Amino acid sequence: MATKPPRDSELEAILEKVRQVRNFDFRNYKRATLQRRIERRMQATRCRSRAAYLALLERDPAEVNTLVSSMLIKLTSFFRDREVWQALEQSMAELVRQRPDAELRIWSAGCATGEEAYSLAIIAAEALGPGYPGAELKVFGTDVDEDAITTARRGIYTPEQLENVSPERLSRFFVRTGNNYTVRKEIRRAVVFGVNNLVSDAPVSRIDIILCRNVFIYLDSDLQKRVLARFQFALRRNGLMVLGRSELIPFAARLFRPIDLGRRIYRKDGHSEVTSTTQDRLPPEPSSLPRIIEPSADFERSFLRNLLDSHPCPHIATDNDGTVTLWSRAAARMWSRNEGEVLGKKLAALGLAGLGGDLLIEQSQRVRSGASERETSDGLMEAANGEPIALRTQVAPLRDKEGERQGLLYIVHDTTHLRGVEQALRATQEELQAINLRMQSSTEELRASNEELETTNEELQSANEELQTTNEELQSTNEELETTNEELQSANSELDATNRELAHRTLEMDALTFCQRTIIRTLSAAVLVLDGDGRITTWNLAAERLLGLTERETIGQLLWSLHVPALKRALLLKLRRQLKEKRSLRMDGIPYQLPHGGKGSATLVATPLITDTHVLGSIILFEDTTRATALQEENRRLQEKLKE
Repeated sequence: MATKPPRDSELEAILEKVRQVRNFDFRNYKRATLQRRIERRMQATRCRSRAAYLALLERDPAEVNTLVSSMLIKLTSFFRDREVWQALEQSMAELVRQRPDAELRIWSAGCATGEEAYSLAIIAAEALGPGYPGAELKVFGTDVDEDAITTARRGIYTPEQLENVSPERLSRFFVRTGNNYTVRKEIRRAVVFGVNNLVSDAPVSRIDIILCRNVFIYLDSDLQKRVLARFQFALRRNGLMVLGRSELIPFAARLFRPIDLGRRIYRKDGHSEVTSTTQDRLPPEPSSLPRIIEPSADFERSFLRNLLDSHPCPHIATDNDGTVTLWSRAAARMWSRNEGEVLGKKLAALGLAGLGGDLLIEQSQRVRSGASERETSDGLMEAANGEPIALRTQVAPLRDKEGERQGLLYIVHDTTHLRGVEQALRATQEELQAINLRMQSSTEELRASNEELETTNEELQSANEELQTTNEELQSTNEELETTNEELQSANSELDATNRELAHRTLEMDALTFCQRTIIRTLSAAVLVLDGDGRITTWNLAAERLLGLTERETIGQLLWSLHVPALKRALLLKLRRQLKEKRSLRMDGIPYQLPHGGKGSATLVATPLITDTHVLGSIILFEDTTRATALQEENRRLQEKLKE
């Protein structure tokens, strides 16, 4: 089994400081997430080490509050992830059709500033139909952050926060208040907000739908299992649980049945806690099946068996590998399976209703390994008449005469009556909690109204002193800002002048570039401009006409690698050598083939473009002199005839 990496002592000290000051226990949250949040605060406070940041937390309790706020991410919005809400709308409508007169109870766990809780109330009101919601709808919004809950109770949101709300819903469920929108009272009455820690506080009970998105990504596997177990307890039979898209938790499939795994929607199933037990965690089948009762005498064997069979509580014994070695008569009556059907089989593979996966795997392993002397687990099974039976199972080690563990003994008690009393008590507590939450909400609203309408003399005096101090600081800062402003204005004037000069020169350069290109393209001589590597950057119209290649075929190509009909290979090699040596070249009377097929002659002039420091490239002029040569030859013949 892999061991957990050692924990950073400085990080643990920071988390312990947060727990002492704010009573937030982040010790089982994912370390990578906590480290990122702490490093951001270290950068913001310019602390170079965690020791320095811990010293800052010791000096400044306000920084502890800031750190906790940065750790409690409140990323939420109305109807976020539209596909999930479409599936929820369908499930909500189906739930209302199946139970038209029953109370609808919904829990938004980790609701942050309340957007998702109000979204749930809106789609529930639409599913219930006109005239709703009323007392038949309860939406519980809980979060560990008190400031976020206070914001949620107000129910006031900006237009940007309501971008995903359709115009119809906006007009029906919200009221315009100034530049913002307020949730209507009918919806606010149906939503009860309260502070609740999913890990340590009691869950809300008898819930039909739980929406908890982007909370599990911050918890380690142990906390994830604990919270999922609380959710299973809180949900009614066939209730729905919706997690975030990025929260694919394998353990969830042991307690819930996935109905839309892509959208992370699960359903509580009466048999899921047994049938979802993974066989890969069970030990292999033993080659032989030992029995826990192997007395030396038949009388002792018969006496012990009769003793167990006469007990009204079911008894099940297994060896250390989890194989059933004893099945009492009460167990056979409860699960309608005789001894021959179960002996020699894995207890976890039998799918016994009421015996959950945690009991058969984790809790049994703790007893088997000696980490715990006794474990207790509660479960439910359905009787033949359809009524649920509450079971409480105790698992204890079986020991031989020498005290060695030989297996496990499971003793099952029917606690239906006790569970009914507990449920009634829990329902009463839940109602009291709801009333307290409503009273807390009303108190908060009254306090907020009083704070808006009245201010005390002490607050005014304190604010006045702070304002005087702030005023002095602002005056000093204002003087510094005025000096800085004058400097900035001077620098801005210089930059404006420079920008205007640059813009003017840019226009002049654009005009010169345009004129240059136009002149080059209209020259009768072929103009080739090369960069320092010999690649062609300019190829005018005369070059296309005289050299037989288009501009598109030549731009960006190495002149020395092109096949130019008018420039023979020897001429190109000589031209390349001269330019490489930074020397000009002029050649007259170069014979070449005219584009129409005849023979012609031309003059070639190549000049390197050299600055004081390096070579920019070169320019080559190729001018057709066929007509001029013919005229000179004709003139020479005429002169010879005149001499004769």
